[in-house]
Amino acid sequence: MSWVYSPQSGGIKITPSKQSLFLQKAKAFEKTRSWFPAFQLKLRFKNQFCYLDALRTGELSAFPLCRLRYFRDNIWSMAFYTYSNERYEPCYFRNGTWEGSLEEAVEMCEMYLS
Repeated sequence: MSWVYSPQSGGIKITPSKQSLFLQKAKAFEKTRSWFPAFQLKLRFKNQFCYLDALRTGELSAFPLCRLRYFRDNIWSMAFYTYSNERYEPCYFRNGTWEGSLEEAVEMCEMYLS
C-alpha cells in the first residue's frame, strides 16, 4: 500500500502556541476588511481543524463560515459550511487548488459578510 496525499484527510494538530498565532493573524486581517466592525471573526480549534465563525455586532451567537484543515504554515485545506444540508463540504481556493492560506479562506467567506 503506497502513501497518497489527500487535502481532505489527515493534517497536523494545532498547538496552543499556533492557535494564538492564528488568532492574532485573523484579528489583524479582519481589521483590513470592509465588513469589519459590523462582523468579527471567531476561531475555534479542535485537533487539526480551525473553525471560522462570524459574529454580527450586537448579536450573541456566531454563525459558521468554514472549516480549515491545518497541514503546515500557511497551508490549509478548506470546507465551506453549507446551510442547505448543515455540514462542511470541501472546496477549492480561488487559486484553483485545494490549498491556501488563512487569509485566502477568509476572503472566500466574505460573501457571507456583505
